[in-house]
Amino acid sequence: VFSVTAAHDWSYWGQYGPAHWPGLCLTGTKQSPINIPTETTTKADLGLLKFIRYDFAFPGNITNNGHSVQIKLNGVPIHLEGANLPSTYILEQVHFHWPAEHTVDNNRDALELHFVHYNNKYDNASVASQHENGIAVVAVLFKLNTNDNLAIIPILKATESISNGIGKSTELMEPKIIPSLFLPKDHTTYYHYEGSLTTPGCQETVMWFILTEKLSISERQLSIFKSVGTINGTLSFNYRPVQALGQRKVYHHLDQYATATFHSYNLFYICS
Repeated sequence: VFSVTAAHDWSYWGQYGPAHWPGLCLTGTKQSPINIPTETTTKADLGLLKFIRYDFAFPGNITNNGHSVQIKLNGVPIHLEGANLPSTYILEQVHFHWPAEHTVDNNRDALELHFVHYNNKYDNASVASQHENGIAVVAVLFKLNTNDNLAIIPILKATESISNGIGKSTELMEPKIIPSLFLPKDHTTYYHYEGSLTTPGCQETVMWFILTEKLSISERQLSIFKSVGTINGTLSFNYRPVQALGQRKVYHHLDQYATATFHSYNLFYICS
């Protein structure tokens, strides 16, 4: 997720890599990302995620922050509600990890996109990240495909123009970005657990929602992300290794799950 420490203080490899990240990153018990073991998830109807204004078109800026490419959309606020969220959450930024940070049954996908939102009780994302349930991240996984993903082309073009400069930023050119194009068509099913930011300082204040359905990206497109330049050379990968699940539960939201089981029980009862 987003970083609260200086870019040169940490890295994805070498002497400043994940094994040497400070504080909660090492000592925390609710760290992210995790492996999602599908067989042992707790199936439940947590409610649908409501993506508000995700279908509007937004101008935006894309920045090479030395750890990822980050997109900030401008205009009316974009909101996330529903599920078991205690409040309305405001979209702060969008960024990518290649390959994916979360694994599903120990399989790592080609790319993971994070929509980072903060609880509207707080003034901004930095303040929210210090409070329980302050941050809500919707993660979208991308699998490899032989065909290009057409929706991501404007982002990749802009990425090429900022590849060679940390802190370099550019406006996203036409067409404007429609966030819903970066959600799978079926976004009714998701995995949910309580975790942390995946970059230092790793605050354990994040409600995670990993959409079950995936988008796709081609190898050629992925290579543009992999060629982003940083202070430690080319960013060939930028994922944090999976962390121990510990005592946490991972929920698999299935719409009307409880109702479905209830009906089948009644049917069984009537038949017998």
